[in-house]
Amino acid sequence: MRNFIFDVDRTLVDSYSIEKESLKKALFKVTKKSYDENIMDKLSILSTKEFFRLINIDINSDTMKDINFYWDKYLNESTINLFLGIEKELKNLKNNKCFLGIVTSRTYDELCELSEFTKIKNLFDVIITSDIVSNPKPDPESLLKIINDFSLEKNETVYIGDSNLDSIASKRANIKFAYASYENKNSTEEYDYILNNVSDISSLLDK
Repeated sequence: MRNFIFDVDRTLVDSYSIEKESLKKALFKVTKKSYDENIMDKLSILSTKEFFRLINIDINSDTMKDINFYWDKYLNESTINLFLGIEKELKNLKNNKCFLGIVTSRTYDELCELSEFTKIKNLFDVIITSDIVSNPKPDPESLLKIINDFSLEKNETVYIGDSNLDSIASKRANIKFAYASYENKNSTEEYDYILNNVSDISSLLDK
């Protein structure tokens, strides 16, 4: 592989742990209930609607409005960090003259909110956010735009992400998908490569 396109959340930045802990605090603030880790980890497997159905909270209720208020508040008070070692991996790829891109479901403004992301932003040749394409993931438009604009060989291109949406987008773009499992407990089942640790990214150079 010579062309590496990355998702952002749960792939480059450790957003899941912040999201989970912020929600856990919000739930306790509003409901006075403390949910164990087995329940909270369902957040990465289920949709938001399904998660709240699991814990018997109506997403249209006033309780849900209060939870969302505090969830946003606690998220805004937190710093989402890069995964440990991710900057080193990206620099190693650049030293090997690889192409680096980003395709994310975040908008450009949302991406800029990640202060830690500025540390690695200049390492990427292109960044595609959801607000600059007509059809975001799982549509392959973003991936195909990069491939076509930079004349990349599909058989040398891999998309690295954490979810089924990423897997579907890769398949539709006819490129390989590497599942960043090092922080996630979701149910992504279809992938070409699995990355158990951040340090596994460089191993894709030999694929």
